[in-house]
Amino acid sequence: MIHDRTLAEILIDEGYVTSDQLEQILEGREDSTVSVGDLLERKKIITEKQKLKCVGLQMGVPFVDLSHIELDSAVVKTLPHAIACRCLAIPVERTEVAATVAMVRPTDIHAIDEISEALGVEVDPMLATEEDVRNAIFRVYGVYDELSEIVGEAAQDSDVEEVHVVTLEENEGVNVIDLAKGMDGAPIIKLANALLLRAINARASDIHIEPQQRKVRVRLRIDGLLQETMTIPRDLQHPLISRIKVMAGLDIAERRIPQDGRCTMHSQMGEFDFRISTFPSVFGEKIVIRVLNKNSASVSLLSLGMPQKAFDGFVSTLNEPQGLVIVSGPTGSGKTTTLYAALRHLNATTRSIVTIEDPVEYQLEGITQGNVNPRAGITFAVGLRSILRQDPDVIFVGEVRDHETATTAVEAALTGHLVLTSMHANDACSAVTRLVDIGIESYLLGSSLTCSVAQRLVRRNCPKCSDIYFPDPALLEKLGLPPSREYVQGTGCEHCTRTGFRGRVGIFEVVRTTPDIRRMISSGAKIDDIRRVASSLGAESLRADACRRVLDQETTVEEVLRVTAEQD
Repeated sequence: MIHDRTLAEILIDEGYVTSDQLEQILEGREDSTVSVGDLLERKKIITEKQKLKCVGLQMGVPFVDLSHIELDSAVVKTLPHAIACRCLAIPVERTEVAATVAMVRPTDIHAIDEISEALGVEVDPMLATEEDVRNAIFRVYGVYDELSEIVGEAAQDSDVEEVHVVTLEENEGVNVIDLAKGMDGAPIIKLANALLLRAINARASDIHIEPQQRKVRVRLRIDGLLQETMTIPRDLQHPLISRIKVMAGLDIAERRIPQDGRCTMHSQMGEFDFRISTFPSVFGEKIVIRVLNKNSASVSLLSLGMPQKAFDGFVSTLNEPQGLVIVSGPTGSGKTTTLYAALRHLNATTRSIVTIEDPVEYQLEGITQGNVNPRAGITFAVGLRSILRQDPDVIFVGEVRDHETATTAVEAALTGHLVLTSMHANDACSAVTRLVDIGIESYLLGSSLTCSVAQRLVRRNCPKCSDIYFPDPALLEKLGLPPSREYVQGTGCEHCTRTGFRGRVGIFEVVRTTPDIRRMISSGAKIDDIRRVASSLGAESLRADACRRVLDQETTVEEVLRVTAEQD
């Protein structure tokens, strides 16, 4: 039943806006067709949820904030996943005679009838935001139910060893998969695409498909740690692996040697690149798929979260016309994201920027990017020497691994080029030792190195379930943190898949090569002495930056110790 009050009156009664404010806003609006609620939301006077609460009051339908409700998966799954997605609805509570269902369109009679028939009870609709409903559907269902159905369907078809391509196109040598078409294809194709979709929805960086003696295990790397997602019957091992190899343009007949390939997927969430690697094991080929979101390339330097002083020093170094800038850390620590953010900062029509990578992870407009190709004789060193003949201003070398590449990079920095690169080192100062160990003369390194950055990624506390906790006093003492502060950790909920963490944030150590540090490097000073001088000049260690994140309630004491264990 629609109430007599107008939406404007309800907004005023609820205290979101005064009548004078509303009158002034309505007088100044340019488009009279825009509703009052939409207008106030656009002007950020109210949120979408506040608007929908008032809309619900006007419609006589209560509003529910699903982000603050712990859903019972047993209740939710009484509604089939397909209907939940089609009707954008999710059961919240249920009795023997009625069910309360959160809906994006609670006045849709046809949807209510369909849900009621599926549940076998009357439906009491509630209004919810589309984002909350979609997130709730994913948290509870994921693609597990759909995958189970697809696995069962594919198992009946598994006697067919050959996997035919029905959704593949060629796009500049890279296979492109259309997810929407693929989900209507053969069962094994649907299974492969559903696994990729599951990884995208879960924000996974890698998919591990691991044949074992009696099953095939599938794990996803989420926020840096592997989590088991599902198991697949051994009968589907060869068809699934063959399908993935076909997607990546690999040889499905060759199972004895490792292979590498890539493909691109179009989905409703955007465009994703997948780097696919195979490895022969005792029970068959293991597949690891790296998931690359093309939107990640648009990260800016400001959004990296560096401490202000470190950020100012890093940007100042990038603005210098020449020098060697190193970003170090283990695999998966976010080095490429930082370096790509630096390239975006430097990208301008007045600069020539050329890269040599292994491989190119994200394509940056306006920048010339190249891949190493050992079979064609193009290594980092060879590619770097070729780049120097291309009149570059800025050079990005994916990684310094050997003496030849390091020597060429240092020489390029000394001859008027800004060289950005990455390497594996425990901290910013250890990168100096690493380069000396590779064979770079100390006096050359002291003259060329302008900045060394070390970084790691720590998991963020889940924003939905974070609560106060009391860390072990011994751990606080070890990190030098005060015992009297209020510390926070995630307790585990559906939003964070019961881990207590959702997403990651960078911690950084930025050491600029001041004249004092330059002289110490050139004279071959001990790394501990260089580290002490850098600290006296204001350079924070990785652990110090991580402890700041703990004090800001972004992460936990235990997470800091896990990520910075090598600094003990």
